[in-house]
Amino acid sequence: MARRLPASTVAANGSAENRAALEGFVQAGVPVGLIGYVDERPAAWCAVAPRTEYAAIVHSRVLPIDEPEDETIWAINCLFVKSGYRRQGLTSPMVDAAVDYARSSGARIVEAYPVKAMPGDPGRGVLSTFLAAGFTTYAEDRTSAKRNVVVRRTFTDPSSTSLRRG
Repeated sequence: MARRLPASTVAANGSAENRAALEGFVQAGVPVGLIGYVDERPAAWCAVAPRTEYAAIVHSRVLPIDEPEDETIWAINCLFVKSGYRRQGLTSPMVDAAVDYARSSGARIVEAYPVKAMPGDPGRGVLSTFLAAGFTTYAEDRTSAKRNVVVRRTFTDPSSTSLRRG
């Protein structure tokens, strides 16, 4: 919910109201994301939807966003792997599934906003995950640290699919 609603609204709502708002999106048929399962148990989450659904991305002062009204640009906004399932290789299949879902829903571009690994950062391999999935670096954030990166995967061939399977 953090990027669908203004940060101040998310903070003021609290978890119960944010959960109810997310359930409202699901009930209305608004794309919200994918759940990854291990042995029939939810283990991972990937928020993916048309970028226009994420007001905080479209109106970001940090991320360089072009074509803000283009509904064929989708965004992978959040990846989460539940404790106990981390370091088991779930992130890459979640990215692949999100790309496939976005493409099958009409996306011509899928964007993501990973953080660059910095010396001393433990467990920050997300940028490399996107690059391995066929994304390319599109832009860096506008801050002096340049830690956030906009990566894109563009579909030039309507029949193109994810690079990896498995």
